[in-house]
Amino acid sequence: MARQENIPFKILYAQIQHLGTEQIELQLQRILDSPEFKAAKQQRRFFEFVVKETLFGRAHEIKGYTIATCVFGRSDEFDQNSDPIVSVQANRLRRALEHYYLAAGKDDPIIIDIPKGTYVPTFYEQVSAASYTTVCDKVPDIAIHDPWPEVLIRTFENLTGNPEKDFIGTGFSTELAVEVSRFQDIKVLYAQKAQKEPASHSGIRFILDGNIREDSGGIKVAAYLTDTKTGRHIWGDAHRSDLKAAPLISFQEEVARIIAAKIAGEFGIISRTLSIETKKKPAKKLKTYEAILRFYEYDQTHTAKNFFRAMEALEHAANIEPDCGQVWTMLGRLYANIYSLDIPGFEKPLEKALEFALRGVRMNGDNQRAVGTLALVHMFANELSAALLEVKRALALNPSSLFVLDGLGYILTLTGEWEQGPALIKKVIKLNPYYRNVVHYALWVDYLRQNDFERAYLETMSLKRTSLFWYPLAKAANLGLLERYEEGKKFAEKLLELKPDFPNRGRILIKHYIKFDDIVERVVDGLHSAGLEID
Repeated sequence: MARQENIPFKILYAQIQHLGTEQIELQLQRILDSPEFKAAKQQRRFFEFVVKETLFGRAHEIKGYTIATCVFGRSDEFDQNSDPIVSVQANRLRRALEHYYLAAGKDDPIIIDIPKGTYVPTFYEQVSAASYTTVCDKVPDIAIHDPWPEVLIRTFENLTGNPEKDFIGTGFSTELAVEVSRFQDIKVLYAQKAQKEPASHSGIRFILDGNIREDSGGIKVAAYLTDTKTGRHIWGDAHRSDLKAAPLISFQEEVARIIAAKIAGEFGIISRTLSIETKKKPAKKLKTYEAILRFYEYDQTHTAKNFFRAMEALEHAANIEPDCGQVWTMLGRLYANIYSLDIPGFEKPLEKALEFALRGVRMNGDNQRAVGTLALVHMFANELSAALLEVKRALALNPSSLFVLDGLGYILTLTGEWEQGPALIKKVIKLNPYYRNVVHYALWVDYLRQNDFERAYLETMSLKRTSLFWYPLAKAANLGLLERYEEGKKFAEKLLELKPDFPNRGRILIKHYIKFDDIVERVVDGLHSAGLEID
């Protein structure tokens, strides 16, 4: 379903007049009566309330407070800063509407939407033009080359031998279309009917197909991704479940999140495939998405060479496409790293990180990555309350998404949310093989807090970014705390090679990430035991 921008009330009421109140009410009832509208009872009341209030001419009165008190039974003292029920339920309602319009509502005459950033619904005539996520019955022809990659998701084929189970394949492909579209780097097209003919002529680079099989143990869902440029399958995955109704729905949602993360995430198969092709391009010839791939390359390696490649590419992208929020978000991330990792040669990196991160959120406020980046910058600036507020905002946008939950768990842990943060990280490690390795630093800090130095050391075994001074720092401090002094000294020497001024600046640099004095002192004590004195 196409996402629409917030519109002025004058235009909104003109649209209502054009479409007709009765037709909109019929569309409302059509949605509420449809079994494909997977909204809970509270979300249905929410939906009906905001639509009818708007039709009655009271759109200007629709606020979070109004919905909380009139729909959810909250008291007059309701505070949405401490009780996010309205924003959470609004996001779930938007998700249910996306599902509906991808399936049963694909041919409805009117689209009712609730845009991000408001609770006031909008009303549009259904059109067939391709949008951010497009429902189609055949592979569309695309005449103009679009530099942002596109993936066509086709209905999963029912190979159970029972036509009554066609709904399972439709459900999986619909869920996947919704999940992949959340990544916002990739344009999604969704085909209601499976096609087997080649699609290389269409301009679509990637096609995701799948099938459903059944045996005595339940169902097996297989998915595979084809690169139309080569005609080769470049990825495949399979999952199993029984056929009980309630577990099947949860299974469907979980598998869709996992597959979406594997193919469309920052380090997923699509970005890795395209990154190889653009590796040797000069920065000034890169398109915006290709510049973003340079950032992913840096984020995986954290080498000095890839840092400067990413910086040059993103600065170029900011010049050629200054309205792209993701570019500013990633520039914010780069400048946050300049500050936190003490990369020389840049003035006021923390101020620039905040400026760019805020710009990214203003342009793309419903992007979890953008909001999460702002949270990270607040954390580096020791604004822990602001960081936690932004993390909660990001979680509310999609509490189940795998592609940023590792980063949000990382921030939660380092800001002192010792239960929720590590639990979130461990969930993502279990479900997403492409999670950010940096989360092991947060788990390491948590085990240091608990004086569990053995388990903390196990976390250092999972660290891979040997080019960062934090790698030998964590190793040396932990080995010192375990009284493995000779081993610790080797890593302390490596730390000094990477950061010769660490004895003078060590406490400052440690506090960029570790915000609690008792844990800082534990790290300093460990480094001391490994032979490294810090002022």
